[in-house]
Amino acid sequence: MYKEQNISAYSVFIVELNNLLVKAKKYKKDAITIKNNYVNCTPTFHLLSSIAFELFPKILIGYRTCLKYKNKKITETELVDNIKKELKKFNHKIDNLYKKDSKLRKALDIDSISVFSNGNVWDYRVKIKNSKSMIFIKDVEAIRYGDFASYSDNMTHCSGDHALIELLDKLEKYVESERTLMFGKILASRRARRKKIKWPITSLKS
Repeated sequence: MYKEQNISAYSVFIVELNNLLVKAKKYKKDAITIKNNYVNCTPTFHLLSSIAFELFPKILIGYRTCLKYKNKKITETELVDNIKKELKKFNHKIDNLYKKDSKLRKALDIDSISVFSNGNVWDYRVKIKNSKSMIFIKDVEAIRYGDFASYSDNMTHCSGDHALIELLDKLEKYVESERTLMFGKILASRRARRKKIKWPITSLKS
């Protein structure tokens, strides 16, 4: 049985996707906490920051999918499944996530993002506009398995960690601003739908 026409988009937006947003924020916060407490280069910071860097754009995909179905009959389960299908298209390929979203790249001043692997290093390299330095983001598999990953990795660049933190801060703020805009559209659609509902008129017989 279907609920009110756009209630699924509203519910998934404020429940399931909100839970994922909270998780992404915690990964980012814990990564920064670890970075601030450890002087030496630590793989834990890079693992958590890579997860956060992957999750935030995937959350945007979820929001946009909800917006797409805001006026269509669909159950919450079906909508969640559709979001899963969209996310699976990217797997853990962070470069493809950002290459696909020109608006996000522009908001973050990302000039380019590419994957690098030479048998010793497997990471993503982000070039920021008007900056000569490069931000290094580890592949999630590489930072976990090292030499036993699909592409061997036994080196971690930590010189750009502070720039990575700044990028994550900017990314979180952008996702929050997009969340506010898209939620406003979903809410407006829901209100408009409710106004169109013709409630039955009953009369009392004396």
